[in-house]
Amino acid sequence: MSWWHRIRRIISGGGRESASFVAALLGVLVLAGAALGQGISRTSVAVSDGLTWLGDDQRGEVVQINPGSGKPQTRLQISGPDSQLEIAQEDGRLIVLNRRTGEITVIDLATLLASGRRQAPPGATSKVLVSNGMVFVVDRATGTVHTADPLTLADVGQTWQAGQPLADAVVDERGVLWLVDHGGTLRSLDWSDDEERFEERSQRQVTGAGPRTVLVPHDQGVTLIGLDGGVVVRDGTGEDVNSSTDRSDAEVIAAQSSPIDLVPASVPSSSVVVLVVGRDVLRVDVGAMGCPKPGRPAVFRDKVYVPCKGSGKVIILDRGGSRGGDDVRTSGGADPELVFDDGRLFVNVPGSSTGVLVDADGGTRSLTIRSPELPVKNPDRSPPPSVPPPPPPNPNEPQKPPRNNGNNGNGTGVTSEVPPPPSVPSTPPSAGSAAPAAPAGVTVREKSRSASALVVTVSWTAAVSADPVVGYTVAGSGSFSGGSVSAQSAGTSADLSVPCAGSTFCTSGRLDVTVRASTASTAGAAGMAAFTVTPPANTPPPNTPPPNTPPPNTPPPPPPPPVTTTTTPPPPPPPPPPSLPSAGAVVITGISGVRTNPSRRVTLAPPADWASHNGRCEVVNKTYGFSVGIPCNATSATIDVDEGSNAIVVRAFAASGAGQVDSAQKNALFTYDECAGKPNCIPRMAPAGAGTAPMSAGGLGLLACAFLLRIGVRRGEEEK
Repeated sequence: MSWWHRIRRIISGGGRESASFVAALLGVLVLAGAALGQGISRTSVAVSDGLTWLGDDQRGEVVQINPGSGKPQTRLQISGPDSQLEIAQEDGRLIVLNRRTGEITVIDLATLLASGRRQAPPGATSKVLVSNGMVFVVDRATGTVHTADPLTLADVGQTWQAGQPLADAVVDERGVLWLVDHGGTLRSLDWSDDEERFEERSQRQVTGAGPRTVLVPHDQGVTLIGLDGGVVVRDGTGEDVNSSTDRSDAEVIAAQSSPIDLVPASVPSSSVVVLVVGRDVLRVDVGAMGCPKPGRPAVFRDKVYVPCKGSGKVIILDRGGSRGGDDVRTSGGADPELVFDDGRLFVNVPGSSTGVLVDADGGTRSLTIRSPELPVKNPDRSPPPSVPPPPPPNPNEPQKPPRNNGNNGNGTGVTSEVPPPPSVPSTPPSAGSAAPAAPAGVTVREKSRSASALVVTVSWTAAVSADPVVGYTVAGSGSFSGGSVSAQSAGTSADLSVPCAGSTFCTSGRLDVTVRASTASTAGAAGMAAFTVTPPANTPPPNTPPPNTPPPNTPPPPPPPPVTTTTTPPPPPPPPPPSLPSAGAVVITGISGVRTNPSRRVTLAPPADWASHNGRCEVVNKTYGFSVGIPCNATSATIDVDEGSNAIVVRAFAASGAGQVDSAQKNALFTYDECAGKPNCIPRMAPAGAGTAPMSAGGLGLLACAFLLRIGVRRGEEEK
């Protein structure tokens, strides 16, 4: 008999026994709810299913979407703005590659904290593959594959080397790694946990495969599409195929995965999508369908979805290459990209506030991706460490005799107990130890400026790290040609040179800077700062001669006669100090805004020397490194704040770029509104036990009621 049938039998029996059982059951459930209620938020993150992470490249964030509600649930700040994020999720971990900087970050989804980082080459040569708890970091340019610890991203075992550049690398659902090099050699590799190295399963030479060859993985095996040699090969699937098609030297963008009997790939420059259907190869002219530049396709419910770059839509093809449904329209942001996760297809538009979810029947509905009300979490903010209590004394341990530390001058010895020295670990930290902390005090100042480049100096405080720091990676991003610059440093400062040609960045741009420390095995958290570029002050108008310039064709005056002297001339006077307003002046008169709103309006009343300052000024959140450029005589500004108390100042920079001063500081407090006005909501930041006391009291009351009812039942039975 099931437990539910037993409960029904007791309840249907009626009388005080059933009443006492129900009261006891309810009491236990209420007490359990009170005891476990404080862990619901963490548990829901750790075991949640059906949630999908999408990238927001323009803001450097990843956003967790609930497809059921169509709304975002979590925002994580992974990197600076103008990123190129690629996301993989498996086994409670989120792995993000920023192609613009080459940085790889792994997020523990149970805590939403970064558990590891490592640096890869920026650009298109790097690739991160995740399967069956394994993480493979591929560098196609050098032809190497590193196996990384899924928690820390530190190297594990031997690095595999192809001996030449790789055209592509993928991993199938069984965890087999497939690679094809520039010479056309197709290999499959298995990772051996015992040997901690790759073992080769198969190798074959594919005539016609070359540098532009791509691979599409399946549940088992791959399909190779080598348009540079007009070859299509299916290998390792049990239904192998060797076929041919028209040759093309153009770039090919293949699906990230597909079923073995429907494999798509796009050729953007030719407005063509290649479909491998069974043993046939079809070439579909999608330009005639209003998709002149197709992006990376995806297969969903036996249809091929093709994002159209620059067209704000996704077209749908059937297996025969004809239209398979109405176009999926997108709005705003960048080009649409397809994300297949947990049996659903998402159309993500980085930078847009909305996306599209494609249902199982092909219907579409809108998703909210960008929600300014949802707080942005910092995955580098570690929780306070828990200090273990001291071990209890061992009663069997022999007591040491007291130690004489001297006398008090009267001949009386003064003794004290000397505690034993703290225990020292016998082994050094392993390669998987904690990553370096974010460098503090990141500042950016202008060093030099020319018509072709703006050079800034980035300085910081040395990062705290359990392992030795081998260097720092400094990266800057903005709306200049190329989008990003970077530098390496062994010290605590570095110069970044930003190109001026082709943009207005060097007169009105914003440079977002990150600094990360690296050990021999991992990269640490990022220290951040922002620098607002202003036009150079007091620039003379073009073609205007400087004062006291003699008119043209006028002979210069004769030089003065030489003066003969036997004394050493006095040294030249020192240059005047940089022109700066008075430090510590009261410039901020007030900070307004709702306590739960992540931005504040700052009211300013700059004194005369601040208002007339000939350099540049900005409002700075010193606590989190946010800043916004302002005119030095501005009377208001808006600045972002984050959790807790935020120290806000106005900072003035010398026109020469050689100095800076801060105004008097004002503080602004920000707290997340987790309840959002919901009744009976208990914030996670509430004191322990908040809201649980009434539930505990109710549960104990119900248990007491059950006990009394049970006593009554027994007495009634004894009286019969």
